Amino acid sequence: MQSQKLPVLKSEKKPGLTVAGLAVISVIAAAGIVTETLPLAGAIAAFLITAFMIMGYAAETTALLFLVQVGFTTVFLSSMRVYAGPLAVTPDTALMLWVFMLWFFALADGEGGYRRTFSGAVIKLLMILSVIAFIRGLAGGYEPETVILFLKSMAGYLFFFPCMWLLRKQRNIKLLTAAFAAASLIAGLWVIAKGFVGGEGVYVRATTGLRVTSREINVTMLGLFLVGIALWKKENKVPVLPGAAAVLIMGASLLLGQSRALWVAVATGFMISFIADFSRTGFRGGRLAPMVSRILLVAVFAAGSIAFVSAAGLLSAADVAARSGTADGGFAGDVSLWARFLSWWEILRTLQSSPFTMLLGTGYGYEIMYFRPDLLSVVSIPYVDGSFFQILLNSGLLGMVLLALLYARGIADSFRLVLSSVSKTVILLALWLTASFTALTVAALSSSLITNYRFSCLWAFLFALMETLKEKEPSKG
Repeated sequence: MQSQKLPVLKSEKKPGLTVAGLAVISVIAAAGIVTETLPLAGAIAAFLITAFMIMGYAAETTALLFLVQVGFTTVFLSSMRVYAGPLAVTPDTALMLWVFMLWFFALADGEGGYRRTFSGAVIKLLMILSVIAFIRGLAGGYEPETVILFLKSMAGYLFFFPCMWLLRKQRNIKLLTAAFAAASLIAGLWVIAKGFVGGEGVYVRATTGLRVTSREINVTMLGLFLVGIALWKKENKVPVLPGAAAVLIMGASLLLGQSRALWVAVATGFMISFIADFSRTGFRGGRLAPMVSRILLVAVFAAGSIAFVSAAGLLSAADVAARSGTADGGFAGDVSLWARFLSWWEILRTLQSSPFTMLLGTGYGYEIMYFRPDLLSVVSIPYVDGSFFQILLNSGLLGMVLLALLYARGIADSFRLVLSSVSKTVILLALWLTASFTALTVAALSSSLITNYRFSCLWAFLFALMETLKEKEPSKG
């Protein structure tokens, strides 16, 4: 099937503007890392660069969106927000809205159409449920700002549709995957810098040492997959030494996050991608050597990341071992895990109030009340750890089933793409998507990174990339 031809983007004629704009945004993000805020001049510079970049440069604006979302902290983005009625518009929101506007113009010109896909259909249904949850939340008198925030988070999945338009051009696939990797590296550097300078979300645990809590680590996990898989597949466009350094930095940031859920997610993602790759090549007993070599590669990078944080004086190997084992209470003695169980039980109890609530949930902003053993107090909050339970609370069984189907199909389709593709580049990207969808699903079992974090547009990009690769690439036979 031939893909439709995209209109020529102005950025193809001025690549220097793209590089300069992205470089300056990266510098501003780095300044934000160190100072935790930026002077007004820096903010004005960022907006001026953005203004130049968005004059029709849809792909570059999307690349900027990735860098701004991940490189700028939540506090900094909030400090630059303006209100359009009750809606708070931050720089990342403005960038996203501009890409949507460019896509709408392309639709009007007959250039922005896309083929119907399973992912697109599920995302549309999820958005219908999100609108219902939004209306019910407002009608229920829940906190308006919280209700809007939930809708904004889920609306990020709509970014799937302009991404489908952009990714029809091969150069845009390269640009946006590179931007994703750059954003992941920035996130890793941000976490390590926070470990040195301290601040909000940085503290020392009595049994496992320094911990940096940061949402950006979720993006770093996927960047680690992208660069790591490129190295193990010996992708010649990824220099070995810079690539290895990037993996060590991102691996070190994951260690500093001390999230056992993410550690398990990373291990599971790599394992599934290994299985997909060796299924494609027809694994036999004689192919044991390459499997062992790749397992050793992962082990070397893991050990290297531990050595990196240990040499930096941030976290010792004993701290990592304690967090992995039972010195910190293990899973059975983890009070934060028991707090999750209690919140999930309260959600199930709440939904039993009526068949309608069980089917469509309570709406956005509904607060559950339960005992937090980690805080030794009863709390009443609208947020829970665990994306599937979060959407179960807000959008009921219908929402949870749709979200599970979306990610399950993402894993299955990307796995099949690994098996069927004849292109080395597509195989690499499909392995990355297989690992990413798997890790996101595993991590979402106990955290809310695919529902109420601000990175849902990044996950939408992954689905758009998968559907685009399925459309464009020939299969064996």
